[in-house]
Amino acid sequence: MNTLDHRSRVAAEKRERMRMRLIESALHVFANKGADAAVIEDVIAMAEVSRGTFYNYFRTNEELLAAVVKELGDELLALVEAVVIQCKDPAERLATGVRMALHTMQAHPLLAQFVARAGLSMAAHNSLAMAYLPRDIQAAMDSGRFNLGSVHVGLVMVLGTAHAAVTALTLPPPVSTSLPANYPEEVTYHLLLGLGMTKAQARKLVSTPIKPVEFPEQALLARTKPNAQLA
Repeated sequence: MNTLDHRSRVAAEKRERMRMRLIESALHVFANKGADAAVIEDVIAMAEVSRGTFYNYFRTNEELLAAVVKELGDELLALVEAVVIQCKDPAERLATGVRMALHTMQAHPLLAQFVARAGLSMAAHNSLAMAYLPRDIQAAMDSGRFNLGSVHVGLVMVLGTAHAAVTALTLPPPVSTSLPANYPEEVTYHLLLGLGMTKAQARKLVSTPIKPVEFPEQALLARTKPNAQLA
């Protein structure tokens, strides 16, 4: 490797470390102030960087929020994918993934707030959701498990339903407090019906035991619990 290539690699790694430091700082601030907080000044202070350094990476609060949502979303989806990929049935992969994601949102209100506020943008460009969901929807259509006109229709149904379900978790009482204990299962059950499965098929899939998502210690969400300190 020549000197120029080495310097370019080092510079890129340094830039990525700073970007992740700003994102982690934002998560600490969001965790303590809520997902709707205007956090740029607080992020600058927590990350101990200059205003100019911050604006080299993010221009607005919304741009920062989008980066936070993508990092968290991809982190969650990667953990879910490691479990669901073991299922041979693509319909089971999708159902298990949706249930695991919704149970995680219930257990982590801050993450639910991020997803609810960001809307479907968390499934936009370069998101892992756009790598996994079309794959499983197409495979389920090919095997006759889903009865859909196109993968795009299925994708809209899954993403739209999941986002609405997460948003309901963040609404003030009585909506959020009146949701059933098996809320993720009921949402997934009706989603599967909409995708073309029979009641018996859908009920069987949502009755399959699943394990909760466990974020490793180095995960962003684990490192940014309320009142945690920036590493």
